[in-house]
Amino acid sequence: KICVLYHESIWPEGYQCDGCLRELKNVRRESKFTAKRLPTTKLGNFLEEKVNSFLRNAGCDAGEVTIRVVSSCNKVLDTRPGMRDRFSSFPTQFPYRTKALFVFEEIDGIEVCFFGMHVQEYGSDSPAPNTRRVYISYLDSVHFFRPKQYRTVVYHEILIGYLEFCKMNGFQTAHIWACPPGEGDDYIFHCHPIEQKIPKPKRLVEWYRNMLERGKAQQVINEFKDIFAHCTDEEITAVTEIPYFEGDFWPNVIEETIKEIDQEEEERKASVANVDQQRVGSKKVGKRGTNKKGSKKAGSGRSSKKTTLLVTGDDLSQKIYQTMDKHKEVFFVVLLHPPSSSPLPATTDPDSLITCDLMDGRDAFLNLAREKHWEFSSLRRAKYSSLSMLYELHNQGGDRFVYSCNSCNADIEMRWHCKECGDYDLCQSCYTKTTHEHPLEKLGFDMGPEESTTSN
Repeated sequence: KICVLYHESIWPEGYQCDGCLRELKNVRRESKFTAKRLPTTKLGNFLEEKVNSFLRNAGCDAGEVTIRVVSSCNKVLDTRPGMRDRFSSFPTQFPYRTKALFVFEEIDGIEVCFFGMHVQEYGSDSPAPNTRRVYISYLDSVHFFRPKQYRTVVYHEILIGYLEFCKMNGFQTAHIWACPPGEGDDYIFHCHPIEQKIPKPKRLVEWYRNMLERGKAQQVINEFKDIFAHCTDEEITAVTEIPYFEGDFWPNVIEETIKEIDQEEEERKASVANVDQQRVGSKKVGKRGTNKKGSKKAGSGRSSKKTTLLVTGDDLSQKIYQTMDKHKEVFFVVLLHPPSSSPLPATTDPDSLITCDLMDGRDAFLNLAREKHWEFSSLRRAKYSSLSMLYELHNQGGDRFVYSCNSCNADIEMRWHCKECGDYDLCQSCYTKTTHEHPLEKLGFDMGPEESTTSN
């Protein structure tokens, strides 16, 4: 058997399991790669205090949770071509800040990660329709929190706490898309426990609704409604007034609908041109030259109306509203402030930016977890995966990827890299016997801070 707590990078001098330590009456050196030792933030501290206060007040005998924001970086969302070409006045870019946070609980003396969330924050500097809005991009959990009867409430407290923090810092509206993952898909954690069932859409909608009702009871949330009701109440009649978020459902639907409408218009024009050509080329105009089909295509009132709608953009809005009415239940619009409140100050973020390639979006961590087999399918595996995850988070300064020598194909850590070629690296051995046309720069793990050198 191999102890699940063994990680050769954490204990390079060797490792003894708990059983052997008890027999030898020895104590293992504590790992320094823990969640508690990760840098703290005001957001993380705020959420941590909220959740732990709830657990204490509930008389829960479990230990405290540790919450860390592990990534916070500024990004720009580019408007997609169809939307940009159709609406010249619509912003071409939306600046926003993306954040990733994870929650840990100590189980059997080991920190286990059981909750993760990625969010997007569009501040007062982001143009309408995104101004002062936050979007919950991804949320994921594995059911290892103890005691289990508090799991749902703890998840709800984390979300409510995040909305409260946003409200305190000038944000006005939050958006949630209640979309469960497909069978076999993962949002953040690789391999969920088999016994942890994927919620059905209706159950997930109810889960979010209960959370939002709890937020209203705590006076964090002023009001929430589905997106169709929100657009109706606010008299939103144009797609340019619908919030435009990275990876959200609506930018994709709008783009596909624009393509569909453009294609229909091209087909209509081609059909009209074809009929006109047949008329011009006809030597004898008779009943066959003015058949009903051609006449309807060319000049019916219905086509004229459709063209007018296309020019004004109403046809696009109607199609989007039809889709919105069909799927309205899974899209929540959360109003954090009452509508009559005084003008809000500019949005602020009391925390500094945090650069973390591993958590910049969900894909990097998920792909690394798949590559390294960091599964969360059982508590035993989750302990090791959390241990490995924390080690990676504590070592974000070094190169994160395994490079291969272009000459001998060996995996290398220290490498001689060509900036001109981009994807050209040599190991130390091949560097000494290989001639390359461009200068090579020494990069890698085993270098000190002053060792970066350039050579021909």
